[in-house]
Amino acid sequence: MLLRSTVAALAAIGLVACGSSRDSTTDAERLARGRELVHKMSTQLAGASAMTVKTTETRDVVRASGRKESVAQTGVYTMRRPDRFYAKMTGGPGLESWYNGKTLTIASHPEKVFAQARMPETIDRTLDALAERYDMPLPMGDLFYGSAEKALLTDTTTGGYVGTEDVGGTSCLHLAFKDTGADWELWLPAQGDPLPKRFKVVQKARTGQPVIDLTFTAWELSPQISDATFVPKVPADYEGIAILQRAAAVKNAAAATPTEPPAPAKK
Repeated sequence: MLLRSTVAALAAIGLVACGSSRDSTTDAERLARGRELVHKMSTQLAGASAMTVKTTETRDVVRASGRKESVAQTGVYTMRRPDRFYAKMTGGPGLESWYNGKTLTIASHPEKVFAQARMPETIDRTLDALAERYDMPLPMGDLFYGSAEKALLTDTTTGGYVGTEDVGGTSCLHLAFKDTGADWELWLPAQGDPLPKRFKVVQKARTGQPVIDLTFTAWELSPQISDATFVPKVPADYEGIAILQRAAAVKNAAAATPTEPPAPAKK
């Protein structure tokens, strides 16, 4: 009996020790573990030459009056590295976008308008151009960079691992980070592939500090995608409008890629 009790006690101590070694108790440990988990996610995403992901989303829209509204929508995003991207949103502004390595075309179906602009030759550089030149940062775009880790984390990032939390019936590891311009949270499955289940961003540097909250309902890392997916399909009766560049980019015209007038709409 004494032997059994001793073995049981040692086993319990061992389990507690293992558990405590996995827990992050200091700020440095929480940050280190958070960075490690982001690295695993980034490696998984970078290993996919193509992907499709479906989302349900809630996005804040800040009106000119300063009033903030929450808009719900669903999305389907399709990407093929290094230079093809397509997205279609249902609900909200009803945007559909095509990038083909040369131009970006965006159509708003409720408004029956579209815009087209010349873009750099890769997804990474196009995401940079949208944020820097057109003041159109795409927080979810950080996951589509060649290295999501480099896009998300900097030397000034703080925070890290928070704990476990359920997301849609899946036990997830919850991460929360703060950095210049944005606070963001990420939920990764505790078991299986480290593909995000939820991603939330507070855009602190933007007027009204809008929040974007995405839940990922399906990931496919080896989809069959035809070239036709990335060909703009804009109805002929849609009106072409311009995508305006930021004033700073316009002043630095030598470094900026000029905006093209919209091409004739394609059926």
